Amino acid sequence: MTDFGFNHLPLTGWFPGHMLKAGRKMREALKLVDLVVELIDARAPRSTRNPAFRQILQGKPVLIVANKVDLADPVMSGWWQAYLERMGDQVFLLDARNPAHPAELIRCWKNSVHEEREKRGAHNKLSRPVRIMIAGIPNVGKSTLVNRLHSGKKAEVGPKAGVTRHNQWITLKGGVELLDTPGVLWPHIRDKAHELRLALIGSMKDDVMNVELLAEYLWSELHQQPPERVAWDLYNLEACPDTPDALMQAVAQRRGILRGGGKIDYTRTAIALLKDYRDCRIGRLTLEAPPQD
Repeated sequence: MTDFGFNHLPLTGWFPGHMLKAGRKMREALKLVDLVVELIDARAPRSTRNPAFRQILQGKPVLIVANKVDLADPVMSGWWQAYLERMGDQVFLLDARNPAHPAELIRCWKNSVHEEREKRGAHNKLSRPVRIMIAGIPNVGKSTLVNRLHSGKKAEVGPKAGVTRHNQWITLKGGVELLDTPGVLWPHIRDKAHELRLALIGSMKDDVMNVELLAEYLWSELHQQPPERVAWDLYNLEACPDTPDALMQAVAQRRGILRGGGKIDYTRTAIALLKDYRDCRIGRLTLEAPPQD
């Protein structure tokens, strides 16, 4: 991927205190569960995986769910699934807002628990419900998935990072209990591009990030996408402009948010561009490719 020079910028250092507390509570709850389901965002599978997560799991079996596939490039999602499975992970692709077969998903998770117990020599059935922890960074759709599986509103859901603040046990049919955990980032983000990518998909709050910088970063990501994957006609364009200013000009003209004299209102234009991306009006885009074998 092309380096557009973002990594020389300082990190914000955003790591709310409640995340540190939530991380401790999640580690404490691990002894209560049989399986951990780690949600990642299909638009940025590498950037949304906590690199320290596997180190704290105390040997618990883990399944990966790549959520929001409806917002990601379907071909790239297939490549990511194949790559992660070659690395030894079991991966599900999912749109948590509309899971096709929620009962089948739960049944698969239960089977994984029973298979893991048999590997350890435990052939007797569990005398209690199967307990599954739903974990991941903020805004990857944990509570949305829990609510869909429960067929009712039990976990608080929102489009912003940090809606869930406490562990929540949800009882499902068929002898399953789900533990919905708060989204937890890690204290040391890899670099500025990583931080901007997390902010772009909503895993960090917009008010800690300069929205104009975030819009410029989005331009850099769009610049690297094949033109046919992006709905450039939304802004009366045929391809990505050569500069972020040119993109902002096109967006401002299309949205009718130019100031007097044809000057760009950069803040309002940046907010409009980010909303178009997050609402998938620009297209189903994946922001990173799996490593080449």
